[in-house]
Amino acid sequence: MAESTSETPVLDLLADMTANSVAASSLDPETLMLVRIAALVAVDAPSFSYVLNLEVASELDIDPERIRGVLAAIAPIVGTPRVASATGKIVEALAVEMEIAELDELSEEVADEEVYDQVEDEEQDDEVADQEVADEVADQEVDEEVEDEEVEDDEVEDDEVEDGEMDRG
Repeated sequence: MAESTSETPVLDLLADMTANSVAASSLDPETLMLVRIAALVAVDAPSFSYVLNLEVASELDIDPERIRGVLAAIAPIVGTPRVASATGKIVEALAVEMEIAELDELSEEVADEEVYDQVEDEEQDDEVADQEVADEVADQEVDEEVEDEEVEDDEVEDDEVEDGEMDRG
């Protein structure tokens, strides 16, 4: 048996099986999804199965009323307990979908916040760098002023020495 390199081998297998089923069917996508939902009810499928199929149904813009129609149509065949069970699992699946959507939204907000923080950090780094350059320039100006004052002081001393020598001579 070959080792799987995927992190989700079971989900990948289910996706492949579903894709093969869709390719082999002569039904249009909407009818295919409604039949799949009816089959889920018939086998008393778990909530997660509804999550996957309702997501596709939503992408196909299948109206929830159509799904209710499927449940009503198969109730006499599969029985009230299966339809009641399916209804509860569909509600759970929708709650899971809502949680997933909220988590997606939250992760987008966190990602946006991280980008904002990163930009803000970069701006602060730029400000610090700018301040360091300004401080360096100011230090150079102070050093130049000190040098100029020392040169002036030396010139004054030289002048005083020259004046003193002239007074003596």
